[in-house]
Amino acid sequence: MIRLAYLANYLLKRDIAGRTLRKLPDDIFLVAYPGSGGQWFRRLVGNLMDLAQPLNERNVISRLPDLYHLSRHGFAKISHPRVIFSHECFDPEYPKVAYLVRDPRDVAVSFYEEKRQGGSIPRKLSLEQFVSTFFMRTDEYQGGWSEQLSGAIRANRGFRYRSRLKHEFLGTPASWGENVMSWMGARGRDSQTLLIIRYEDLYSDPVGELKKATAFLSLDGPLQHIQAAVAAAQSQVTPEPPGRWRAVLPELARRTIESVWGPVMTEVGYTLESSIERIQASS
Repeated sequence: MIRLAYLANYLLKRDIAGRTLRKLPDDIFLVAYPGSGGQWFRRLVGNLMDLAQPLNERNVISRLPDLYHLSRHGFAKISHPRVIFSHECFDPEYPKVAYLVRDPRDVAVSFYEEKRQGGSIPRKLSLEQFVSTFFMRTDEYQGGWSEQLSGAIRANRGFRYRSRLKHEFLGTPASWGENVMSWMGARGRDSQTLLIIRYEDLYSDPVGELKKATAFLSLDGPLQHIQAAVAAAQSQVTPEPPGRWRAVLPELARRTIESVWGPVMTEVGYTLESSIERIQASS
């Protein structure tokens, strides 16, 4: 039944666009791995696009759509230039990308909490078990459904939503490290098509970082507009303070993350506790 419904949706162009969306030369993409604060970043940019109408569940898809809820038919009606949110790994057809990166130790904590609240992992699964058996895996797709704006959308688990998905599934490919390095490895030296923004910098100076992002994306506005967009976003979403992992992430989980993704972490400016420990041990 689902496959037949998908076929009907496909013929009517009401299937979810996903990674196969036809990209246009003037498209602009905001990209973040699940649990990296992408929905806050989305609200910051989305509010700046129209200060008179703050973002909410009703207008977010029409103003700043994501790949995971809008159909091909819906994308065809979005005004240009389209600003699109994505969790995806590197795609050579993305013309211009502002990529939000966050410390993977904090991402692990945030992702774990989202998964538990969304019911996609057993509540009895510990954070340490989650990191070792799920977060660090590189052989499966990782979906970010529970991170959706204003909470999970009920239809995600229903027939209506599933019938619009090819193979009944849609998710974000790869692990944190693979996702980050897919973009940095392909475009890390191309400042015209990729801007890396650290969550921690956005948290400490949202006005300055948003100004940097919107200038890069050719969406820049007066300083007072950027300040107003930040204030609107802050009233809608409370971003998590950086460094939460220090209080809750088990030592073994922290060591596991750093041992695998240490080079990627240092490349984007994160300090490894293991490096500090080695220096202290040798002194």
